[in-house]
Amino acid sequence: MNDDDLARALRRLDPAETPLDAPLPLDAERRLRQILDRPPARRRRPALAWTSAAAAVVLILTIVTGVLWMPGSSASALTPKPLVYSAVPSGTGVAEVVADAQARLAAGDDGVAAERRSLSLGWYFSASPDGAEATVFRREWVDLRWDEDFSGSVVTTAAEATNADGDTVPNVDPAPGTVVGDVRYVRNQFRPLSPTPPEASPEAMRTLLTTATGATDTLDAGDAIVGVRSIQGEWTLDDAQQSALLDVVAASPGLRALGTTQDRLGREVVGLAGIPSSTANTEVTLLLSTETGRIVGFESALTAANTDLDLPAGSLTEYALWDAQDREDAPR
Repeated sequence: MNDDDLARALRRLDPAETPLDAPLPLDAERRLRQILDRPPARRRRPALAWTSAAAAVVLILTIVTGVLWMPGSSASALTPKPLVYSAVPSGTGVAEVVADAQARLAAGDDGVAAERRSLSLGWYFSASPDGAEATVFRREWVDLRWDEDFSGSVVTTAAEATNADGDTVPNVDPAPGTVVGDVRYVRNQFRPLSPTPPEASPEAMRTLLTTATGATDTLDAGDAIVGVRSIQGEWTLDDAQQSALLDVVAASPGLRALGTTQDRLGREVVGLAGIPSSTANTEVTLLLSTETGRIVGFESALTAANTDLDLPAGSLTEYALWDAQDREDAPR
């Protein structure tokens, strides 16, 4: 099967009668990755490498489940410095961190409502599937909006070339504010993990995380965090929904509290980390705001060196930041 045959086969997975040149639905990409990169028992998410067939779909889709891989001018391979966390106070563990966040969520009145939108500011590492030198793209805003009829759009906008210490990208085109990707979905093309606002209960959120990760047994901490990344990539959740989501994450084996730090926008956060079952050399982290209790960030970093890509242990491979809509450069 060549790339054109693959594209046609994926379009046939979508029940909507859409033009042949319409962008592929995101669920088709999910299904492809499930077939190519994961065993039947558990969904597996490749950390840095792509098969050639999956890469062909990326070229068509431009974005992959909220993570940008293609648009925009590239820069030389650089990785931001890891965040430095304070020591966790004696007697403070995962339960205490989550309980504090949930107390802030319950007491908060930030006016955040559940919305069929995900706006994130992120930095993404891209590994070429043909073995070429790895490439890093600048920070970019990814703005996904979708409607009840499953139409929508993903607009990607270049952000500033430099930011916090250690996150420096050469100042090259495109200029900040430049739209570098604009993908439109017609009715019934977008396939969200939850078509309706998720119920604010641990049971509903556990079901949703299981759907997001494909877990068939225990939902480990790393997998739960990856699932949260997927959900946050499609929805803006209100405080009660986030609190229920944290209940599930807190109950996941292997979760660790990292302490407090400042995220890459200068906000004080506390980190919760785990190891995904599909990528034992990767640690993923959720960042919770110490002010609001909300989930405001996700990071992925190598725990061991990747010799194929010449990346040392600790190299960051992705971060995404949410609740950043008040920034002057945020899409409106």
